[in-house]
Amino acid sequence: MKRFWIFLMLTLIPVAGCSSLLLPKSPPPVYYRLEYKSVGVKCAKSFTGGLRVWDFITSSPFDQSDMVVIDHGQQVSFSGSFQWITSPGTMVAESLLRDLNEGSLFPQVVSGDSPIEVPLTLTGHVFTFAWMRQGSKARAMLQVEVSLSATGPTNRLIFRRIYELISVPFTEDTAAAFARAMSGIVSRFSQQLQRDLCLLGDVVK
Repeated sequence: MKRFWIFLMLTLIPVAGCSSLLLPKSPPPVYYRLEYKSVGVKCAKSFTGGLRVWDFITSSPFDQSDMVVIDHGQQVSFSGSFQWITSPGTMVAESLLRDLNEGSLFPQVVSGDSPIEVPLTLTGHVFTFAWMRQGSKARAMLQVEVSLSATGPTNRLIFRRIYELISVPFTEDTAAAFARAMSGIVSRFSQQLQRDLCLLGDVVK
């Protein structure tokens, strides 16, 4: 009988070890995207040629899908449980592509992978895309540089500007609050960029 119990214990040990692989995993991440009503700006001085919008470059540590939180301007943390659907640079560029197609600045706006030839190109660089905590409140912050260039051999730079936008403070420190706040300031950024580009309508032919 003693040998039987020893044999039984030895046979159960590997089963118990393997069973840990079948335990429920941690909950899958929750994904967020930028959501706001399209904000195409009407412009009387529209461009005569079409525009290509490339995905924006994103600086580290924001060049990933994990939401980034910065505490008191110093400590950087990443959220594996709450993520964006894609990189911030891609989300910002896709938002601009949608908004510019709604407005009257350009007769045609295409994405970077479109085979259609157009005379103008919009590129950008996202420097900051974060949830900034300060005490009991937090804000979304976006810092992005945008460049408009003419295509062709010269690749002439027409316009370049850095935009920095910060949301109103939130006492709700959640991923949903971050997504709402960032959606709001990307909407504001899109409108401001379109207004600035509208001023170039008479210059660029």
